[in-house]
Amino acid sequence: MAERVDVVIAGSGFGGSITAFRLAELYRAAGADASSIVVLERGRRLGHKDFRQSMDIDHLSNVYNLIQGNGAQIVTAQAVGGGSNLYLAASLRAPRETFERRDRRPGDGDERRMWPAAISRRTLDPYYGRAELGLRVSRPGWDQVSKSGGLWARTLAAAGHTCDRVPLAISPKRCVNAKWCHTGCVFGAKNSLITNYLPSAERLGVQIRSELEVQSVRQTQARPWRYVVGALRPDGSAVELECKVLVLATGAMGTAPILMRSRNDLPSLSDQLGRHLGVNGDHIAAIEYDPRKVREVLGLPGYADFHKGKPITTMTYDFWAGRRGNRFDGTRFTLQEIFLSALTNFLYDDGRDPEGEPSWWGLQKKRAIANWAQRIELLAMVEDTHDGQFFGVPPRGGAARPNAGPVAVGLFNYALSDQSVRVREAADRAMRRIAERRGLGRFMKLTETQGSYASHPLGGCRMAESPALGVTDHSGAVFGYEGLYCVDSSIVPTSLGVNPSLTIAALAERCADLLVRRAGDLGLPARPSGLRPGVPREIVGDRVVAPVAPRRRRRRRAAR
Repeated sequence: MAERVDVVIAGSGFGGSITAFRLAELYRAAGADASSIVVLERGRRLGHKDFRQSMDIDHLSNVYNLIQGNGAQIVTAQAVGGGSNLYLAASLRAPRETFERRDRRPGDGDERRMWPAAISRRTLDPYYGRAELGLRVSRPGWDQVSKSGGLWARTLAAAGHTCDRVPLAISPKRCVNAKWCHTGCVFGAKNSLITNYLPSAERLGVQIRSELEVQSVRQTQARPWRYVVGALRPDGSAVELECKVLVLATGAMGTAPILMRSRNDLPSLSDQLGRHLGVNGDHIAAIEYDPRKVREVLGLPGYADFHKGKPITTMTYDFWAGRRGNRFDGTRFTLQEIFLSALTNFLYDDGRDPEGEPSWWGLQKKRAIANWAQRIELLAMVEDTHDGQFFGVPPRGGAARPNAGPVAVGLFNYALSDQSVRVREAADRAMRRIAERRGLGRFMKLTETQGSYASHPLGGCRMAESPALGVTDHSGAVFGYEGLYCVDSSIVPTSLGVNPSLTIAALAERCADLLVRRAGDLGLPARPSGLRPGVPREIVGDRVVAPVAPRRRRRRRAAR
């Protein structure tokens, strides 16, 4: 018999954690027991000390999923706290033009605004503010910019471009500039969800149950309950929970497959389910610098140690700014310096003819890998169309696992549209021109991984004005099913032009706010008139504390 609770939240990433905390606030204010809110997470519960500053494949396969689809490779996270454990903490508000876009993939309905009318930069700004407070986002000073970020800023300036610092969800007090955010922060400096929304929700009574992967959803007639959620433990044993409200927050690679697997029991789901899968326009490249030219052209003698600092600190909007109006839709992009060398140093074009041919060994390849410490990576986030579509769904999880290895097979196709190709080519031209000015460095394309390579999957259950165009409305409510919500990256209808975490968090804050307002209609405690959203506490927990280096005494120069 299914366990009965008020709310089941599948997934503990940005959407699930924020929704759990806001509902817990409601229950506390209404004098109700928040233990009837249950968060289910497929991954394990990890503390800061469980992460490792290592590229050890055993650790990486425990915290990452690499999903290989037809035309795209997508990296996702698995642990309590979701992708916030592994993201690089860049926390930017999407530009105003993002929400006004009208361009779309060919065949995707009539010409229209791609976001629902209720969503704009203006309507999201208050929720961006809430998320920034909860995640403790701040913009670093120029003296806190990493050396690789400073080199990118100087490179841009030499080419006549502007550059700005990237707001980060990183505590300057706890950060030791180790640049290991991508395998989890052992110092607890990165303000991931396990340091704010999740522990705050748990202290209010929310239950977090790890290593339970939601597989399916069906309706129940036993009112006031609406849905039965089926989940599996790692050993394959089944668990069922019956709930009044179900929030799916397992991300773009998880939420659509769950609903697709449940179509027989949810027959009124939109035909758009599983379509419009995107990668946020992620497009990776690199610059391999000539140290002599760095000194001569940029005036930066001995500029090295790129492995130190924060992973992302600078970017330019010059290929976006000033291009307002829909005639520029689909042509804009931003260029961000991003530390990925430890992950991608072997993937770039090695310069051997014929161009574009993969070559995994040979003298030139060895030299290319040997020089990786002279490179900085660039992330172009372009305005592409969401070009992916799930063509099938595995019997378990969001991807098929052919063996016990770290790579899963995604049952989706990802064929770039002509627009997606053109805007990537434009970004390549801009990066090449900046990189190779006055022989400063060599532009390196990511050619040895064919198709798209991304860690920012979006879509599959996009929000829209009607079920003819999307799966959910502007509040994340699934069309045709009261009490069923999608609150995660799967509802985002376009690429964003910036790292998506803060926008996903802002959308989650907004969806949670609207859910709390109508909670009484759904059989949950009614919202008290005096309830005001608070800021989750900062609860860091056990972590590695780096030893403080002794300060060197400055020698006073004797007066001459």
